[in-house]
Amino acid sequence: MAPAPAPAPVRATPPPRAAAPAPTVSAADAGVDPGDADTRIVSQKERYLAGTEPHSPSTWGNAWNAPENARVSVGQVGVGTVFVPSARLGAKGVVRVSVLGEYFNQLDFPVRSSQNIRSAVTFAASFQPFEWGEVFVSYGAAANTNNRTSPNLIQALGDLSLGIKASKQWAKGFHAGADLRLLTFSGVGNQGVDRFAVGFKPTLLATYDFRALSPSAPFIFTLGLGFTIDSTSGLVTNQRLNASEEFALNVNRYHRFNFNLALELPFPVVTPYFEYLLASPLGVPNNELTGPDGKFINASAAMAQQLGLGLKITAVKDLTFITGFNLGLSRSVGLGVPGTPPWNFYFGMAFAIDPFQRGETKFVDTVRERKLEIAKAPPPVRLEGTVTDLETKQPLPGVIVSVAGLKPSATNAEGQYESLPITGKSVKLSIARDGYKPVERDVAVDAAKPTKVDVALEPDVKKAKFEVSATANKKPVKADIVFTGPAEAKLQTPEGAAPAEIELPAGTYTITASATGHLAQTRDVQVSPGGKLIVTFELVAAPKKVLVVFKGDKIEILQQVRFATGKSTILPESFNLLQQVVDAIIKNNVRRVKVEGHTDNRGGKAQNQVLSEDRARSVMDYLAAQGIDKVRMESVGYGDSKPIAPNLTARGRELNRRVEFIVLEK
Repeated sequence: MAPAPAPAPVRATPPPRAAAPAPTVSAADAGVDPGDADTRIVSQKERYLAGTEPHSPSTWGNAWNAPENARVSVGQVGVGTVFVPSARLGAKGVVRVSVLGEYFNQLDFPVRSSQNIRSAVTFAASFQPFEWGEVFVSYGAAANTNNRTSPNLIQALGDLSLGIKASKQWAKGFHAGADLRLLTFSGVGNQGVDRFAVGFKPTLLATYDFRALSPSAPFIFTLGLGFTIDSTSGLVTNQRLNASEEFALNVNRYHRFNFNLALELPFPVVTPYFEYLLASPLGVPNNELTGPDGKFINASAAMAQQLGLGLKITAVKDLTFITGFNLGLSRSVGLGVPGTPPWNFYFGMAFAIDPFQRGETKFVDTVRERKLEIAKAPPPVRLEGTVTDLETKQPLPGVIVSVAGLKPSATNAEGQYESLPITGKSVKLSIARDGYKPVERDVAVDAAKPTKVDVALEPDVKKAKFEVSATANKKPVKADIVFTGPAEAKLQTPEGAAPAEIELPAGTYTITASATGHLAQTRDVQVSPGGKLIVTFELVAAPKKVLVVFKGDKIEILQQVRFATGKSTILPESFNLLQQVVDAIIKNNVRRVKVEGHTDNRGGKAQNQVLSEDRARSVMDYLAAQGIDKVRMESVGYGDSKPIAPNLTARGRELNRRVEFIVLEK
């Protein structure tokens, strides 16, 4: 027997399981005659059509460092480990629900000679409408029994949390965002709204996946910093609660600063995790609390501190089991802050649902070995290639590739595609993606090998329309208009009333207008695709007396800029001078200019320094109002440190009170 490998891809739709053992494929399915009993499977490879991968696959059978091991699930409230929220979100459009039960039983807690038994359950749901955002809700109920409370059994039903989380991946593996929660606490023993407390819990979150540095480092670290604004002290106003009752009712008299840490180790099937939670009370008088025995204790000894250890079991698709316990690290109990139990056991589960029923398309490529005497089926004929952007030459993912008579496919992240097996000597190939012009081709098929067809798509850019007119004294004038931005263009306005029209790609443009005998003007505008923008320039006649001279690295003014005495307010008599400065900047294509302010030596040095800075900034603001982009300018004040004449005479002081324009880049 001699090996004769022949690829026989099969289209199948078994239940999607990432990295799970491939399902058995029959000889008939693989395109092999069922009578060929001597054929055997050499290898099988499974793959999903790009964009249809399962959002929460089973991790059974994965490699220890497979990316799919880090499953996203809901903890006690929203996406996170269990009690620590995470900045790493999951797939858009997925609903996640969870239920978490807790149990605790301890003697001499929170005071001596008492026995406390507590059980609780929390139902939570999360929905991710955007790739960067999550909304979530949770409902909690608890029952606590303690022989030092009145009554011994205290139940709290209807604690509700509503929240929203916004997060973004700022760098590979690094996610950061904010978690905002509204907390409501129902009255004791009822679910009504006639007596309840509210709270607010904002938290800043940062999560880093160390697998971005190395696949052999499966660690995901989360840090959370925030506050809890709490009004639960208003739930009970008719009596003074003891330590046992404060714990049973979870009543806090103080707002809290929260510090959270979490570390996950995403392995196949089981994900161990560690959590650290600290809640430091704020506004405690003298930082001292009263203990159950009446003695004062430091607030830091009674603040809530817990270390959590647990496991997430992710062997079943879409389902995550959660179990673990929290160890209390607080040394003391103080009135006003509920005691921290020495331990707390919990168990729960989370389930992911795709309400929009995104289809999952799976392919199984099978290679078989058979006897030489078995007639070989002709190899399948395929089209393959790469789709790129015509302008950037970059590969385009998610492009729909259609071959007449076959189901469409999509390009992968590298812009590559491969069709299903085709028949015939020629086919019609259609390629389309939003934002690009569609392409259709008749392709001749080579029956001996795959036919390679690479396509470069041309962006389908919707242009914007500009209507530009120039007037002087409200009468149309012929002016030269220059556009700089996403595209460069020049045109001339007619002398008649009709504006000049031009179509250019959308974006931000700098438009300059210049006409013989008039001062030039400039304008920064922005226009959207398919939009229309009307731009009008009211040009000012150039003065007969030239007050501005351009000299390479300096724009010299032959008249001082006049300001109100001791102020940075520009007097109207200097407006004509500054309009000539704008004209010099535009006509000489000055890219960057520095505005310098100077004073004489009258007054204090500190006062002169501030005045010179304010006057330089005021001139720069005026130039910006005339259309010169502030990015092209900077201002600086030198006070009286750079005189150009002695300050001994009125004329010398007048010369020293000046504004200068230095060309930085041309």
